[in-house]
Amino acid sequence: MKRLTLVLLIAFVSLGSYAQTFDVSKLRAGAGFVYASDINNLGITFNGVYNLNDIWEGSLGITHIFPNNNFQYTILDFDAHYIFYKANEELNFYGIGGIGFTFGKWDNYYSNGTRYGTTSNTEVGLNIGAGMNYKLT
Repeated sequence: MKRLTLVLLIAFVSLGSYAQTFDVSKLRAGAGFVYASDINNLGITFNGVYNLNDIWEGSLGITHIFPNNNFQYTILDFDAHYIFYKANEELNFYGIGGIGFTFGKWDNYYSNGTRYGTTSNTEVGLNIGAGMNYKLT
């Protein structure tokens, strides 16, 4: 957790050094619901995408899976989007590459139902995929 705090602190300090050239019109944000099939539960996700230039975008996303059967997950994703096809101003297709951190937490119980502690775990994963943007308005 200390490493994550340090990484986030460095990221925010780095963003501050570019604040003079930040263009809000290049920023997109979204939210939605997700389903975690491994614990059969719903969650909520928030993401932001910043258009760096005509072919590159940076993305940050956070997903929180609501507690279910003593399991709770939070997922943090840092991705890059490479726009490989732009049909027009309303439609483009992109490839995704990035890194994801999954923070899991669950309660431990004895066989008689008495809680004896909490276990937490952090997993690192690779994000690879493709996506599409379609401008609605």
